[in-house]
Amino acid sequence: MPRISLTTWSIHPYLNEGSLNLLDMPARVKAAGIGTVEICHFHIPQTSPDYLLQLKAKAAEADIEIFSVLIDAYDISQADPTARAHDIAQIAKWIDVAVWIGASHVRVVGGESPASDIDALRRAATVLVQLQHHAKARGVTVITENFKATALTPASWLALHDALGHGGCADIGNFPHESRVADFAQVAHKAVSVHVKASYDDNGTIQPAQVQACLAEVRKYQSAGPLTLVYDRPGDRWQGIETLRQVVLAAMA
Repeated sequence: MPRISLTTWSIHPYLNEGSLNLLDMPARVKAAGIGTVEICHFHIPQTSPDYLLQLKAKAAEADIEIFSVLIDAYDISQADPTARAHDIAQIAKWIDVAVWIGASHVRVVGGESPASDIDALRRAATVLVQLQHHAKARGVTVITENFKATALTPASWLALHDALGHGGCADIGNFPHESRVADFAQVAHKAVSVHVKASYDDNGTIQPAQVQACLAEVRKYQSAGPLTLVYDRPGDRWQGIETLRQVVLAAMA
């Protein structure tokens, strides 16, 4: 069976409006037939040790793996050294949060400078390695994703993970629609997690062809990493998540 995961972004409205408490999230995810989660940093309402240990305990009680904290803020590619140092310090704090809740990974945004900016790419790579030293001493692995400008292309994503010395998170839906499958194929061999984001027609019906083609690339490398469902359309999120889960299960069968 594939290692199906869920990002808390997929249930953002429920967490944001308070109809689902983060401490109750692991049990609800388990009820949806999912065994792994990736938690957006902004969904963690408190960072006190007591709260974080409660979250870790709730995940263990529900038999849910916390794969990563998705740190969705900060710019490690920026040229201003003071601003960059500030952001590095903030990311380090979230790495420590990941340790408290038992996550094995943190996803750090590669930056907001253009992927074509070689100096910015070098700055981002340097910072990622620096953060990895901090994380590794605490038993956590730093990865990035093709999310925001600096790591958005296959070439820049690969360059950053080559600097880190290991693979990262590849988001199917973050590559341009017209080159999605070809772009994903370039990074699939180094994907330690895959964010599965599908396309939909005007009626809201899932169009699974690109997801299926990308997951065929994943199968080539027999990756055991999580396949994280990303669903952010209107309506019943849990129903949409289940539809996407079934597409992934069928593609990986």
